[in-house]
Amino acid sequence: MSRQQDLLDGCEDAGIAWATVAPPRTAPLPWRGMRDRGIPVGLGTDGIRDLWSPYGDGDMLRIALGFARPHGLRTDEELAYAVESSSTRAAGFVHRRVHDIVAGARADIVLMDAENAQDALVRSPRRQLVVGGGRVVVRDGELQV
Repeated sequence: MSRQQDLLDGCEDAGIAWATVAPPRTAPLPWRGMRDRGIPVGLGTDGIRDLWSPYGDGDMLRIALGFARPHGLRTDEELAYAVESSSTRAAGFVHRRVHDIVAGARADIVLMDAENAQDALVRSPRRQLVVGGGRVVVRDGELQV
């Protein structure tokens, strides 16, 4: 068994989750092995134009795309995994039991003209409406204050 497989098995046994901001110019994660073992992988952003990466803007679709490209995600299933890693699969990383569009979940919704999540990821269309915590924060692409 390889050293990487041993490490992944150890992470699985210890219940370790993995979070990344998908920084450019880093070695890809063994995400397939992590996914196959049920090791949670969450994408996020802990800074916007911060000291170590001046390229961030807080857009989670861009983070997901930044993960998809260097990791070679190409199929619909793989592209959906990237989007889910920055949304529904990230529930535990934001201390929520559920992070999806279901009754009882926090009202975080983004509406855009896209065929599906994969299309939204690769085209990154303008956000028509963004609701955060039940409050409209963007309407017709304009920030609401």
